[in-house]
Amino acid sequence: MSSIPVSKTKIVPPRRRAELLSRKRLLDLLFEALDKKLTLVSAPAGYGKTSLLIDFVHLDELPCCWLSLDELDRDPQRFASYFIAALSERFPAFGAQSKGILEGMNSFEQDMERLLVTLVNELYEQVKEHFVFILDDFHLLENVAPINEFVNRFAQLADDNCHLVISSRRLAELKDMPVFVAKDQVSGLNFADLAFNPGELQALALQNSGGQMSDEEARCLIAEAEGWITGLQFSESDRLRGSSKPSAVGSRANLHEYFGHQVLERQPPDLRLFVLRTALLDEFDAALCESVLSLFYPEPQDWQAWIKAVSNNHLFTLPIGEDGRWLRYHHLFRDYIRERFEREYPGEVGPILTRLQTAYELMGEWAKAHHICQTLGDADALSDLVERAGSSMLISAHLTVENWLNDLPPSMLRTKPGLLSLRGVLAQLKDEFGESLRLLEKAEEMFRKNNDVKGLALTLTRKATSNRFLANYADALQNSEEAIQMTEGLDELQAFHADALRVKGLVLFRLGQASRAVINLEQSLAIHTRLKDTSQVPVLWMETGMAYRAIGDFAQAQTAYEKALQFWRKEGNLFRQASLLNNLGGLYQTLGEYEKSVQAFEEGILCAQRSHNMRLDALISISLGDLYLEIEDFEMSEQNYKHAADVLQRMNDTFLSHSLSISQAKTALLQRDAPLAKSAVENMRGIFAAGGSTYEKNLLRMTTGHLRLLEANPQEAQSEFEKAETRFMEDGREIEAAAARIWRVAAIHRAGNSAEAVRLLNELSGSKKTVNAIVVAVHQARAWLDGVRKNSTLARPLFAIFARAEEFSHKLPELRRQLRRQARVVIGPTPHLIIQSFGQAMVTIDGRVLTNADWQTQSVRELFFYLLSTGSPLSREQIGEALWADKYESSKQVTLRIKNELYRLRRAVGNITVLFENSQYAFNQNTDYRYDVEDFEAYLAQAKSSKDAKEQMDNYERALELAHGNYLADIYADWTLHDRERLRLEQLNALVALADLYQKNARPEAAIPLCQRAIEMDPGWEAAYQVQMSAHGRLNDRASISRVYQSCQEAMRKQFNLPPSRETDELYRRLMR
Repeated sequence: MSSIPVSKTKIVPPRRRAELLSRKRLLDLLFEALDKKLTLVSAPAGYGKTSLLIDFVHLDELPCCWLSLDELDRDPQRFASYFIAALSERFPAFGAQSKGILEGMNSFEQDMERLLVTLVNELYEQVKEHFVFILDDFHLLENVAPINEFVNRFAQLADDNCHLVISSRRLAELKDMPVFVAKDQVSGLNFADLAFNPGELQALALQNSGGQMSDEEARCLIAEAEGWITGLQFSESDRLRGSSKPSAVGSRANLHEYFGHQVLERQPPDLRLFVLRTALLDEFDAALCESVLSLFYPEPQDWQAWIKAVSNNHLFTLPIGEDGRWLRYHHLFRDYIRERFEREYPGEVGPILTRLQTAYELMGEWAKAHHICQTLGDADALSDLVERAGSSMLISAHLTVENWLNDLPPSMLRTKPGLLSLRGVLAQLKDEFGESLRLLEKAEEMFRKNNDVKGLALTLTRKATSNRFLANYADALQNSEEAIQMTEGLDELQAFHADALRVKGLVLFRLGQASRAVINLEQSLAIHTRLKDTSQVPVLWMETGMAYRAIGDFAQAQTAYEKALQFWRKEGNLFRQASLLNNLGGLYQTLGEYEKSVQAFEEGILCAQRSHNMRLDALISISLGDLYLEIEDFEMSEQNYKHAADVLQRMNDTFLSHSLSISQAKTALLQRDAPLAKSAVENMRGIFAAGGSTYEKNLLRMTTGHLRLLEANPQEAQSEFEKAETRFMEDGREIEAAAARIWRVAAIHRAGNSAEAVRLLNELSGSKKTVNAIVVAVHQARAWLDGVRKNSTLARPLFAIFARAEEFSHKLPELRRQLRRQARVVIGPTPHLIIQSFGQAMVTIDGRVLTNADWQTQSVRELFFYLLSTGSPLSREQIGEALWADKYESSKQVTLRIKNELYRLRRAVGNITVLFENSQYAFNQNTDYRYDVEDFEAYLAQAKSSKDAKEQMDNYERALELAHGNYLADIYADWTLHDRERLRLEQLNALVALADLYQKNARPEAAIPLCQRAIEMDPGWEAAYQVQMSAHGRLNDRASISRVYQSCQEAMRKQFNLPPSRETDELYRRLMR
C-alpha cells in the first residue's frame, strides 16, 4: 500500500551531544510537570528547549515518543501520519488500525474524530505504561486550525498514561486550555525557567572548555544576555570560549557577524562552499548530497568525508536518525548560511532546488518535492508534479492531494486531463459517483484528443469503477474492456492492464457471471503478484475468493480469504478486515457453519464500526440479517435490517438498497405474509427495472416465483423458477441454481405433475458444494413438497437430503438459542467485583477471573490487595515506601514504578475501582463489590453479637465457608503478615466457637471435623482439643477421648515443651469417669 513516506530523522530523538550541559534543575521541574497530561515548554528561539528535551529523553526515565515538526507538516494528513509514526516508532505494536483509518479518510475535518477515537483506543490496547510524547517546534503549525484541534482533542481523549509535551516559541493556544487548567491537567516551563543562571553558566564553561569563570563574570554575562544561552554561546567575546574578559552579548545581528567572521570565513574555501550549498538541504546524508550536488563538481567527491568535515568542525550540526548518519544545521546557523548562499551564488539556487525536487520524487517524498516546486514558483511544473504524485498518493494521502489540487489555478483544473482524472477519483472516494463520472468523462475526451494511451487507460478504468457503483454495468464493462485492449502487450502499462482486468471481473461478478469473473480476477492477481504490488494482491485475494465462492469452489475461496485476512490483521486495516469478514461469514453460512458465520459477521461489524465505515456497517448488518432469516429468527433479522436501513438513509448506495429490498421481500415470503410480500416484490420490480444486475433480476424471479406459490399460482411460479435456474447455471452459480431447482420442483409438484418433479429432483447431484443450499431450500419449500419424499422413484441420495432437511427443521429452535447466546454483548461501564483473599488471591469482574495477562505483573495484583487492606487513601510516596523502597536507588525510579503500576492497576480493575483524589490513591468502597474478608468479619461480628444459638451457628457457618486457607497465601510481602496472622486467629476462634455450639446443641458429630480442621491449621491450638474431647464425650466414645488427649499432650510437648493446661487435664479426667 502506498503510504506517506516517513523520515526517521523526524521521529527518532536527536542524539545527545557531548557538549550539552545536563541541567538538573530543569530536569527535575520537567519530571514533576509530567504528573499532568499536558506540559508546555515555551520560550523564544535559542533558550535551549530542544536541548532540554533531548537530555530528558536520553535519561531513559520514561519511554519517549518524539516528533520534530517542520513547515511541511502544516498539511493535516501528513501531520497525522507523522503523529502516528512517532508513536509507532516507540511502540511497534501500535499504529496499524490508526493508519488504516487515516488512509481511508474523505475529509480531515469531518473524519478527525473517527481517527482520534481509533488512535486513542489503539493506544489504550497496546501501551500499558506511562510514556511521554514530545512535539517539538509546534509554533510552526499552531495557526493551522485542523492540526490545533487535532492536538487539543488528543490531549482530551488520551488516557492518563500519556503525557503530551508541546515545545513552542509561543505558548500553545489550545482551544480547551481553560478546561485543562481547571482540571489541573496542565503544567509547563517558560523562558524564565529555561534561562541559564550563573551557576549553570559556570558549569557549562568548565565542562566544555575547562575554563574557570568567576561568580562576578557569570552574573555579568547572565545579566547582559538575560540568560539567553544561544547569545551566550555564539557571542564573539563569549567567556565560554575562554576569553579573558567578558563583553556585551550581542543581538541577532551580532550573531550573524559571529557566524560570518568566527565560523564560516575560518573554514577552507572548499568546505565553506560545501556548507553554503547544503544550506538549501534541511537535512542531508552522503547519498542525498551526491544526487543533488554532483552537478557542481567536475570530479567525483567523497561525500561522506565532506559530511565528516562539517561535523568535526563544529559547524552547528545535529546528528539525526537512528544511526546519526544524517545531519541538520542549527536553525539559526542554517538561516544565516542560506541567506549568504542565495546572495553569493544566486545562479546555483534554482538548479540545486530542481535536483533536490527530483531526488525527493525518487525517494517518494512527494510533500518535500511539492514544497520545493512551490518555492520555485512554476505553476505548470507544480501541476505536473501533482499529477505524477496523485496516483501513488491517492490510496493513503488523498486528502493531501485534494489540498494540492485546490491550491492550483482553477484554469489548470479545467484544462489538464490528468488533474481532471485525479479530481474524478477524489469524488469517487467520497461516494460522489455522479460528479466523478462528469469529471472523468471530461478527462477522457481530452486524453483521446491528445492520443495519450496511458492517461486514457487509467481514466477509463476509473470511470468503470464509478459506473459499477452506480449500477451502470454495461457502461462499466465497455470502459474496462477498452482499457484492457489498449494496455494489452504494453510492458510499461501492465499495472493499468491488471487494474482494468480487476474492474471487469468485479462488474461481471456483480452481473452474476461468476465464472467469467474468476478468469479476469485471476489474471489481474497474477500480474499484480508478478509486479509485487502489495497494495492490490490482498484485495484480489478477497475478490477472487468471492468469485470462487459464487461458483462453489469453497476450498479455494476459504484459502484466498484466509490469506487476505491474515495480511490485513497484520496491517491492522479495519476497513479491509470488515469487508473480508463479511465474505468469510457468507462462506461459512453457505457451508451451514452458522456459529462461525455469526462470529465472522459480528467481528466484521465491530471492525466497520471501529473504522466508522457506514457502508460496511450496513452491508454486514444485511448479511447478518440474512443469516438470521435463513434460520427463521425473524426478530434478530429485523433488528439487523432496521439498523442497515437507518444507515442507508444517510447515504446513496444503489447496490445496498437493492440488497435490503431483496432481504425484506424474502422476510415477508418466509413469514407467508402475502400482501406484504406482494408489495415488496412490486417495489423490487420497480427498482430493478431502472438498472438491476442480472444476478439481482434472477433474485427477483426467485421472489416472484415464491410469491406466486403463496398465491396458489404454481404454473407462473414454475416459469419464474425455471428462468432463474437457467440464468444461474449460465453464470456458474451452482448453489443458487440448486436452490432454484428445489423451488421449481415444488411448483411442478404443486401443479400436479409429481412424476416430472421427481425426475428433476433425481437430476440433482447433491454435491458437497450445493448440499447445504438444497437442504435449506427443501426446508423452506416443505409446504409445497409434501408427498414428494414418499414417491418410490425418488433416488436414494435424495432421501438423505430430505432427512437432513427435516433434521435442520428440528434443530432450528436450539440453533436460534445458541446463536443468540453467543451474540455480541455490550458490557456496562461499572464492573461488578468479587474479591477473594483467603487462599489464592483472586479478583473476578462480571464473572471473569482476572488473569496474569490482565494484571500484567504480580506486583500490580499485590498493589491492589495492598490498597484494599489499608482501607485509607495513600500517597505515591507511602505506597512506594511500603512496597518498593528497597528495590531502587533513586526516588525517581520508585515514582515511575508507582505511576506505571497504578496505571496498570486502574486498567485491570477499572478507574472507578481505584480512586485518585487529592494526590492520593484508594480503593473505592462505594463501588459494587464483594470482598471475602469483609464478609467474613461481618459474619463473625453478627455471630458474636447474637444471643440466639441458631443465628450464631448460621453466621459462623457463613464466615467459615469463605475462609479457605491463609489470607493472601500466594503473596509473600511483609505487609501481609499482620493481617494474615490476625485472620488466622479469627478462623481458629471461629472454628472452635462453632464446634462448641454444635456439641452443645446436640450435633457433636458435626463439631469433630471442625476441631480437626483447627488442629490441622495449628496443632498447638489447645481449645480445639478440648471441644473435640467434649464432642466425643457426648457420643460416649471414651477411646476417642483418650486418643485426642494423647494427641494434645504430644502437640504441646513438641511446640511448647509443656504439658497440656490444667483445664484440659481436668476436662479429660471428668470425661473419662
